[in-house]
Amino acid sequence: MEWKEHIAWIVPIVATSGAFVVTYYGRRLTQAPAVRKAVIWMLLLSFGAAAVAGIFGAFINKVAATR
Repeated sequence: MEWKEHIAWIVPIVATSGAFVVTYYGRRLTQAPAVRKAVIWMLLLSFGAAAVAGIFGAFINKVAATR
């Protein structure tokens, strides 16, 4: 159960890092394919972690709901 909460903490950190890199590089990302791929992976990791945390949260609430 705590794993779900800890994995969700990664989401805002990684998403903010990706947004900062996009803001910092701007249009120069078209000339920097390595940075562009890194940002894409960061954002995919962020959305994937959010999905995992949401799915585990839904399963935990269904199985171990408080009464």
